[in-house]
Amino acid sequence: MFRLRPGRSTTLTALRRKATVSGTWLEGEMKLDTNFVHAAVTPEPKSGAILTPLFLSTTFIQESVEKYLDKGYSYSRTNNPTVTVLEQKLAKLENGYGACAFGTGMAATTSAISATMQAGDHCVISDCSYGGTNRSCREFFTPMGMEFTFVDFRDPENVKKAMKPNTKLVFSETPANPVLSLTDIEAVSKIAKDAGAKHVVDATFATPVICRPLDWGADMVIQSLTKYYEGHNIMTGGAVISKDQALHEKVKWARSL
Repeated sequence: MFRLRPGRSTTLTALRRKATVSGTWLEGEMKLDTNFVHAAVTPEPKSGAILTPLFLSTTFIQESVEKYLDKGYSYSRTNNPTVTVLEQKLAKLENGYGACAFGTGMAATTSAISATMQAGDHCVISDCSYGGTNRSCREFFTPMGMEFTFVDFRDPENVKKAMKPNTKLVFSETPANPVLSLTDIEAVSKIAKDAGAKHVVDATFATPVICRPLDWGADMVIQSLTKYYEGHNIMTGGAVISKDQALHEKVKWARSL
């Protein structure tokens, strides 16, 4: 049974205490394994529930037209309280500014590309990228006027040689699915930055347990939550974690379409 120490208030406010940057009711910085459990988790304000409730509603009542978005939730396709907790946790685990969750990994991937490219732009992408990513670039984005160059990312020099004046995105995947080839994230991030391009890393096979690309200079991280995050073959999901607010807002906009 949970008991408070003598002299402690039993109010919900006391239980919640001051939130840390982890967004949790526990105080102080936590290690990665603790963050997997506790990051972004706080007691639900009205009931005091310890576990995050599942908000199944598609729409949310607003106080007025003038205060339409004050609550932060209007329609679950764009935002949902349960999903918000997941996004806060993912951002914390990746040391990012913010995260956007999606129904599939490919939805996350296409949104990351849509947020960083437009017609006439060029992307340097790993020739060992996930099959769905490869097809999406060749069969969906290319007809829209975007250009993709597929190269071997095991040698950063291949990436550097493939860069063009209109390169806006460098897309790496490490370890690559399914061949497990590796990319020097720090070196490729520098190449992208020097050219004024963004570096997106699909780190699904690594997870934050092994690698956090934002710490090595990447601008965005893609995770297919269907894989190790879910782990039981009962759901699909994806996420894009961004380094800064500007990129995060672009991904949110792409998701809202």
